[in-house]
Amino acid sequence: MTEAKKRVFKPKLETKLAREDHRRVEELARSEGKTKSEVMREAVLWYLHHKDQIKNEAHDTAIAIAIEAMTNRLAAMLARQSRMIATMFELTHDSMSGTAEGESAFAAAVTRANQKMAKRVQEEERELVQSMKKAFKSQGMTE
Repeated sequence: MTEAKKRVFKPKLETKLAREDHRRVEELARSEGKTKSEVMREAVLWYLHHKDQIKNEAHDTAIAIAIEAMTNRLAAMLARQSRMIATMFELTHDSMSGTAEGESAFAAAVTRANQKMAKRVQEEERELVQSMKKAFKSQGMTE
């Protein structure tokens, strides 16, 4: 068998480019010491290799926009709730602070609320630590 027959058949692919694009391919080939065919082959192979990534960019952008919109809605909701709580806090204080007993009861309620919140945060932190430990173990990672 001759050497030519041993080579694998490679189909030819042709395309047309605008003059400016053709000139750019020629300049690139010259600067890299390659033929125009090599430059074009590399370009097509790069494109094929990255096609899924390129295709998914629009999808990923849409997801990022949706996540940002949800984040903005949640932030606005939290801001409204914070204003409502602050208003209730202020009104309650105003109505209770007229007497020493009322002021004392209000201070005790604030102290109790802070304690309950601190306890809940500690519980949530403990749950988060346990969850992370499980995740690390399931991935074969050490703590």
